[in-house]
Order: sequence, then C-alpha cells, then structure tokens
Amino acid sequence: MESSDVHLISWNVAGLKPTLDQLRRFGFANFFRRHRVDILCLQEVKLNSKALATAGRQYEVDGYDSFWACNDGSGNQRQGLNGVCTFVRRGLTLSADNSPLGCPDLDGEGRCLLTDHGSFVLFNAYVPNAAGGPRLPFKLRWLRALKHAMWRERSKGKAVILAGDLNMKHRVLDTHWSCVSVRPEHFKIEESDALPDISKIAALWPDLVSAFKGKTISQIETRNSRNGQTFQKWGVWAKPLTDADAPVRLGPPIEHQGMAEFSFWMDGLHVEEDGQIVTRPTSTSYVLREKGEISIGELLEGMKKLAGVDISTAARDWLVQRSTPSSAEAVRLWLEDVLAGGMVDSFAEFYPKAQGRFTCWDQYRNRRHENEGSRIDYILVDETFFKRHASPGAGLDSRGLDADSPTAALAAATYDGLSQPSPFIGGGVPPLEEDEYIAQFRADKEGPSTGIIYTPQQLSDHVAVSLLLRKVALPSATLSRNAATQRCQPHLSSKRITDFFSRKDTPPLKRQAVAV
Repeated sequence: MESSDVHLISWNVAGLKPTLDQLRRFGFANFFRRHRVDILCLQEVKLNSKALATAGRQYEVDGYDSFWACNDGSGNQRQGLNGVCTFVRRGLTLSADNSPLGCPDLDGEGRCLLTDHGSFVLFNAYVPNAAGGPRLPFKLRWLRALKHAMWRERSKGKAVILAGDLNMKHRVLDTHWSCVSVRPEHFKIEESDALPDISKIAALWPDLVSAFKGKTISQIETRNSRNGQTFQKWGVWAKPLTDADAPVRLGPPIEHQGMAEFSFWMDGLHVEEDGQIVTRPTSTSYVLREKGEISIGELLEGMKKLAGVDISTAARDWLVQRSTPSSAEAVRLWLEDVLAGGMVDSFAEFYPKAQGRFTCWDQYRNRRHENEGSRIDYILVDETFFKRHASPGAGLDSRGLDADSPTAALAAATYDGLSQPSPFIGGGVPPLEEDEYIAQFRADKEGPSTGIIYTPQQLSDHVAVSLLLRKVALPSATLSRNAATQRCQPHLSSKRITDFFSRKDTPPLKRQAVAV
C-alpha cells in the first residue's frame, strides 16, 4: 500500500440541491480543489434513490467516487428526508455499504453509510434527533446498533472513523452558556461570599419555582413588518415575585404549543419506550430533564423579569462551571462510553480549551452572528490510529486572535463581520457574494487542518468539520462492484447529459446474397 495525507471533511448541508445551486455559481469542483478534499461526508442531502437514478449524474465530481444512503420510505419517516453521501478521491475506496446497522427500520431512514479505505473504515452518520423526546428511544436503539457496527469492523482489524452530525453535546463547552442546565435547589445561600448573586438565586429559588409552575401559555400573533405576513405562535407568561398584577412574558415566541408548555418546566420530564412523554419516572423511562433542572438562560431571565435581579457575569460563569450539557443523559452516556472505549473526539483533543467553537446555529434568529450555537458535528477516531496519523495542520481559524477565545470564534463565524445577519424586516439570508464565499477557504493558503471550516451561512445552518491525517496507508486495489457497493451508487444508472446528444449506433447491414 502507498501512504499519503488524507483531508476528511464532514458537513450537514441541510439539503444538497439548494446548497449545490449556490456552489455551482463558483464551481462545485472548485470547492473540492480549494478545500483540498480527499473525502467529503455530507449529511441531510434529502435525495432518494429514484431521484439519483433519474438525474444523479449532476452530482458527480471529476476524480471522485460518490456513495449514497437514501431514505426511500422503508423506514419510519417519509422518503426524501435525511440521506448521507460520501465523496472519495478515486482509488481510495475498496467497498461501500448503506445498510451497515443490519436492521431495516434503522438503515431505512438513510442515516448511515460505511466505506472501506483499507487501513480504516469510515462511518458517515446523521444521528436521529430526539424530536423533543418522542424519538429518544429510537435514537438510542440506533446508537446502540451503530456502536455494535463499529466493533464489528474493528474485529476485522480495521481502524474506525465516525464522522457526521451526531445531534448531541457531551461537554459544557459544546453549547452556548444559555442552554446548559443547572439545579439551583442544590445551591447553598452561603455558597460563595464573593458571589452574592448566587446567594440571591438560592434564596429566591423556591418563589421562582412557584412562579414558573404557575405560568400560563396562550397564542400570540407575530407579524413580518416588511410584507405584513402574520404567524400564529405561542407565548409564556408568569407573575412577578413583586406585587405587580400583570404577568410578564418569558422567552421568545414559540412555534409549537407542546414546546411552550415544557419551557420553564420544573417537574422533570421523561420518555417511555413508546415515545410517550411523562412527568413521573418509571422503571422503563429515559430522563429528558431532571426535576428542578433549568437552563441558565431561563434562570437568568426569570431572575431579571420576575425577581428584578440582574445576575453578574462572574456569577453566570460560576453557574456554567456547575452545569451539564443539554443533551439527554442517556445520549451523553452513549458518547462518553464510546470515548472511554477507545475513540478520540478529534476537535476536543487538539483544542480542549477553545470557547465558542460551534457548528450549528438557529438561522431564523441570526444566532450565528451572536455565536449562540452548539457543536453537534464530530469526527471521532480510534485512539491508536489518531495518535499515529492525526495532525492539527493549520489549526483553528482565529483571524489573528487568541484561538481559544470566544472573540476569535465569533470573528471566524462571521468572517470578521463580512457576513451580515438577515434583516429583521424579512427577506431571508443576504445573497452570497463572492468575497464572502471566498472567505471560507484556508486550505489553499495555509494548508488543510483538523477543526472547523466556516462555510458561508447561505449554504447551510451548519458549518463543516475537518480531520487531517498524515501518512495513511491507502489501498491499491480497485473499487469492488459487489451488490452492496452498487446499491450505494444509484446515480450510475442515470444518463449523462452527453448521452442524449451522442450518435446512436446504426444497426448492422443485412448480409447481401452474392452470386458465385
């Protein structure tokens, strides 16, 4: 086997068609060249096999093979959702499998694709969202199957890489401070003489809990000031702790009634195996939120609006140090178990103190421009393989600032202010201009890296993550044409545009009788 560097990129594109429409303005192949792509894992491509078989050639890139796992409607969700695709520089792949979990209803949602690259295998994964709780049991079953599939490949002597949108956070640093959770009932009034605000929270907490439990929700109408369009949403109100009669509104307008009911919720939330949300734990239920648990954002808003107390930054940081990530406990434990079992979170390993390095934001509320997001996109690597081959390369995009600082993270996410937020009067994300598009490229100047690639906001609500491997043994064999690999390439059955203009073969002339 030959050895070479490998630059792997993983990116949730939130729909390949609209993303590709934007990329084609500047050249899809140019995107691969400037990022020095060897392997590109895409999630949420939202294409089914029929669409690929009909017009899949449009997604080809010269010099690369592509492999697909699609949702064709055989799983639990309607066809066309989800979908993952892996582009690989030609000659680096031995085989592919879009049913690696070994279970029809798990593989049927088009969320996982396995490719074999000789010395290592790559799982491209789009882990199910818990959908607020009802799909948590399915998510956990899916994750257990993925873990089993990874161990199966290791038993064959392969190193394992898991890349994709894992829809989970396992460190407090992976979420904006407003979304991590605390349990103030455990605070002591005398906890910190240096932080009197913590004592205030502890003293007022019983009254805040009563106010939160007495909240009301009702429909509210929001309006787009630009075009006059109205939207029906839900608002949450609670009574202040003072003698004021009028309730005050807490939080932003909320899309769904159920989400409004469970905001500022104090009684704990659990989900049964059948997906039913319950407030009392049972022997078979999973924890969504512990009793008395609240996000720091909700806590600080309650203190300000209901108690009239502004919490200092120092007290907020004290709370963050005692918080837990917002993912469900069972999901966090799965990831912690995978890491304890010998895998490395490549980003956290190279940049353990980096703050504000998120990969996904709420586009509708311009959260990328305030850097209020989460890191839910990962590249996990078997530890021995990581230590032998992984390199930080050019490191994090820091725009000349301290790479670990939240200031550097915001500057990288917004291209030093070049990227502008959507106007509040409507109209959507500003058009992608050439200078903003070019701002994402560092590899063609500084070389590839392990970390985050800040792709433009117009392309997806996620940015890409990357891994640089040095001197990896690569296969010399040709791509297998076994049945499993062929199922991963439905686009090869579609015609190229040139096929429609090529000369048709003429039938052979009939043999003429010749007199002798």
